[in-house]
Amino acid sequence: MEKTRKYYQELVAVKKDYNVMLKNFISAFTFGGGLAILGQLIFDLYHKLLHINPTDSALYMTLTMVSLSGILTAFGIYDKLGQIGKCGLAIPITGFANASVSSAMEYHKEGIVLGIGSNTLKLAGSVIVLGTVSALLVASIRYVIEVLL
Repeated sequence: MEKTRKYYQELVAVKKDYNVMLKNFISAFTFGGGLAILGQLIFDLYHKLLHINPTDSALYMTLTMVSLSGILTAFGIYDKLGQIGKCGLAIPITGFANASVSSAMEYHKEGIVLGIGSNTLKLAGSVIVLGTVSALLVASIRYVIEVLL
């Protein structure tokens, strides 16, 4: 029993390295912020330089960011950046695109339908399901509150 407790304490001690945690937080903040700045620059390019309305500019910016993420994933660059940028690159929609493209690349040898088609959203499927369920739950709560008030 004591041996197990000591082993656990050693494992936890490694995870409590606050210098590493701070470095990871700063890295995620920096890369996530850089990604947001890039998105804003792309939005401004579409909106101000190409004179596209804000709604369409936001759509085109999202499509551009997802496409860039997919291309960088295909060349192996996004994964290397993700090791440095941590959650700053994994959480935004570019991380979703990275997960989808990675799955497609992993299963491409099984063919278009059974490989790419059935596995593209394998990693990201849970995000879609949980996001949809969460949206329905929040919308239902909001609807009930509006009806009661």
